[in-house]
Amino acid sequence: MNGIFKDKRIMFIISLAASFILWLTVSLVIRPTGEVVVQGVGVNVNVQSGILAELGLSAIEGGENTVNVTISGSRSVIGGVSAEDISITPSLSGVSGAGIYELDLRAVNNSSKDFEIVGVYPSTMKVKFDKYVDKTVKLEYLIDGEYNIPDEFIQEEIYLDPVSVVVTGPEKDLEEIEGARVEVFLSGDYSETIAAVGEITLIDGDGNPVDYNRNEITTDVEVATVFIPVHKTARLPFIFDYTNVPQFFSTENINYSISMTDILAEGEDHIIDRFGEIFLGYVNIRNITLDNPSVTFPILLPDGITTDVYEEEVTITFDLTDYVESTFNVTQINIINAPKNYKITSNTSKVAVTLIGPAEVVNALSAKDIVVEADLSTREITQTGQYRIQAEVFLPGGENAWAIGPYSITITVKEN
Repeated sequence: MNGIFKDKRIMFIISLAASFILWLTVSLVIRPTGEVVVQGVGVNVNVQSGILAELGLSAIEGGENTVNVTISGSRSVIGGVSAEDISITPSLSGVSGAGIYELDLRAVNNSSKDFEIVGVYPSTMKVKFDKYVDKTVKLEYLIDGEYNIPDEFIQEEIYLDPVSVVVTGPEKDLEEIEGARVEVFLSGDYSETIAAVGEITLIDGDGNPVDYNRNEITTDVEVATVFIPVHKTARLPFIFDYTNVPQFFSTENINYSISMTDILAEGEDHIIDRFGEIFLGYVNIRNITLDNPSVTFPILLPDGITTDVYEEEVTITFDLTDYVESTFNVTQINIINAPKNYKITSNTSKVAVTLIGPAEVVNALSAKDIVVEADLSTREITQTGQYRIQAEVFLPGGENAWAIGPYSITITVKEN
């Protein structure tokens, strides 16, 4: 035994066990109860949201906090109490409207554990109450730096996306905010539409930036885009073409005037460069007469091209000075491309053809200079009977004149 008590390691273990037994005896027998401090117990004003809702208020500052709570009870119980076992309720009895209030804090045992609340530290907390509201303000822009648009380009009206900002925060704090501004920096030459993105700043009525708490005041967007449309300009000529032009007839011999020869067009650089002219449409030469020497076309611009010209149409007027109209009873009626299984005869013996052209040309013509031709390849014939067939008028001599209006003949189809 003397050897055991002389071993320091064994004596240390014996002393430690004796101390534990002594502490356990004091805790459970001599002093079975005690106090401990539970730290970090959360306080949240929103647990009283029913009262605040009646007043239309929200906790702006101080609504989230933690305190220390002193509890008492059996040592075997209180040693296992955590912050989740306790709830802290601020008293809102004195809250009557927006403002800063010092609220008393009350702790409650919200568990099934047997312990008592001794005290809360701190016992009060300051909370700022106000109404949360939405306020829509107009967005404006500010461009810093210097930029240049080349001479062959034009700058259109600047616009923003979005055009307004919704600000949310305490009603009283929003009174100072009267607008919003996006500031962008530009430099150099621009030959295409500019889309510059910048952060949004809230401003007061004098245009000065407002210093605000971003945890309390928020905006529905944080950045905005400043669009500066930049379009290329070019003069595009109007052109047109003819239909139903007689064989051997040259349209270059017809003089005309046009109400607008070209148009100042605007558009993105790559779009303008695709087009060298604006096509108006086709002039049906059969419809050009002494009584009706003009043709009007609407101005239809390709997609992506605009203009500031107010005219909506272009009129082409043909110079028919010294032109005459004359009608001829034509008996030269030819039927071509007849189906081989049928016998085709014309029921029409003559066609009254009206020609228009320079007086010296038309007056020198006779019916023998004119041919009416019906091409059966344009009409499907599958049975016998009578048909009305479209006919064309030809001047084999190549005279500088044309026939007015459409023509047709009737034919009889029989089997061979």
